Amino acid sequence: MIQILDEITLAPERVPEVLALLRQHYLPGHASRGLSLAGQWVSPPVAIPGQSNLLWLLWQVADAPAYYRMRAMTDAAVVGFWANVDAICESRRRHVMVDAQTPLPAPLEAHHAA
Repeated sequence: MIQILDEITLAPERVPEVLALLRQHYLPGHASRGLSLAGQWVSPPVAIPGQSNLLWLLWQVADAPAYYRMRAMTDAAVVGFWANVDAICESRRRHVMVDAQTPLPAPLEAHHAA
């Protein structure tokens, strides 16, 4: 199982707006792309005037082929969602992870080298 953690830095009052965009534009097609939303969190758990919050979205895909298949299925709704998020957030990062106990395969290019 591959975990994909989106870290979005934004003003506290923008969190509901991003979650609404998520529901309207990203979630309708996420299952067909092989994604499963495993959780969503906000940190810190309070709105502090003048300080940003982090919105964390945790996704799961079955394996590396499913991850690359999901990326290849990016469509206008996905691109539009992230463009809208970029317009209202301060920054965002994506972390693609696997359990540390999982053996790491060699990169795909190594399998094709001769």
